[in-house]
Amino acid sequence: MADLYETLGVSRDATADEIKRAYRKLARELHPDINPDPGVQDRFKEVTAAYDVLSDDSKRRQYDMGGNPFGGSAGGFNGGFGFDDIMSAFFGQGSQSRGPRSRARAGQDALIRVEVTLEEACFGVERELTVESAVRCEKCSGSGCQDGTSPTTCGICKGRG
Repeated sequence: MADLYETLGVSRDATADEIKRAYRKLARELHPDINPDPGVQDRFKEVTAAYDVLSDDSKRRQYDMGGNPFGGSAGGFNGGFGFDDIMSAFFGQGSQSRGPRSRARAGQDALIRVEVTLEEACFGVERELTVESAVRCEKCSGSGCQDGTSPTTCGICKGRG
């Protein structure tokens, strides 16, 4: 599945208004009644599906955490991940691993190996991880502080650039 934020052309920290504006702009361009190109109809469906998820707070939160906002129940094992996800987390499947994402602000996926006990896997555990990024922060351009301010810690990347 394509990244829904990229489908709408918005950043992961876009507001509800920014998402709505982006959807309306794309819907006007891609609507089958306005644009007769047959290839555009599929793109219009993708844009509409992305808007359906990102405009709903609970679906967006589930999507950002790695769950499937298009199906499954809100809780239990039918929610954000299933047995296959747990097994692939233990035994690995390279880039096909699909476990729930970090609750931090979503960005590009990162694969981080962390050892857990069976008890931690069953009942859960919280750990804080530090991840070095080779990509500059979009908000501070790697300076560690927000544009137009004196040197203070950037609230987005916490001064890591």
